[in-house]
Amino acid sequence: MVPSILCALYFIYNTIKIRSFRKRFQNQTLIILVCIILLDIVCNLSITLSFYGHGSIGIKTKFFCELWEFLDYAFTALIVWYTAIFTLERYMLVFYSNLLRSPKQKLIFHYVPLITITVYLFVFYLLASFVIICLSTLNYNKHLCGTQCLDQQNVLSTFNWLFNILFPVSVVIVGSFLLLIHVLWKRREMQRNLGNWSKNWKMIVQLLGIAIVYVTVWGPLICLSLFSIFFYRNDLIDQIEHYMYFTSYLCDMITPIVAVFLAPELMQKLRGRTRPSTIDIGSVTIRQYSNN
Repeated sequence: MVPSILCALYFIYNTIKIRSFRKRFQNQTLIILVCIILLDIVCNLSITLSFYGHGSIGIKTKFFCELWEFLDYAFTALIVWYTAIFTLERYMLVFYSNLLRSPKQKLIFHYVPLITITVYLFVFYLLASFVIICLSTLNYNKHLCGTQCLDQQNVLSTFNWLFNILFPVSVVIVGSFLLLIHVLWKRREMQRNLGNWSKNWKMIVQLLGIAIVYVTVWGPLICLSLFSIFFYRNDLIDQIEHYMYFTSYLCDMITPIVAVFLAPELMQKLRGRTRPSTIDIGSVTIRQYSNN
């Protein structure tokens, strides 16, 4: 967790310091994503680690359990949805960049989706965590204080898992796979414009780095979850699925590291490399003679 926090802080610090990196449109969703992940690590994962370290939560109140549930669900959904939007934007920037040129197009395809999904998820989980009434008994010695009210609503719970979580994760995995195939198919045509190819390749590598993490971590969980929902379910599968869900936290912790190491500007700065300045020899020589 410490390397993730350090990489997230380093990423955000350089985002503030390097104006060109901050202003570049293709970096905006990634910047917001890293900020959300940092908040998730500090506000949510820290509670989870403290719980497993002590065997129970530190503040034994109903409100704190509801707050923990809200943070866990909301941050998980926000992160996977922002990553899905990041994936779709990368695809558009590489192959349909004309759709993201004007301010109006950026508003429709960039800002509106981000704002809409953020408001939707916050309202959904506020209602699920604080408004829905159920008969669940709080257990301060279990993760998220035991069974949540959301999980007791079968239809709502299935909708939450399929649409709020698995759908955006599938978009990340499938979208990245399609992007890679499309790039390999159009590689020769794209390489004719070396400037665009270099810029696009950096964006592709950054996305594929995150996609590999998602395939590794979320892939097995998606397969098992869909099998249990549509085909066969028992207590053993539920238990395995429950423990596999915790591996999804790895995506949160690895993404800031990937974001730093696959950002050329940040890696160049991290290694202490500076671009050599160009010296006009003629100007220096003339100036020296004039001084003499």
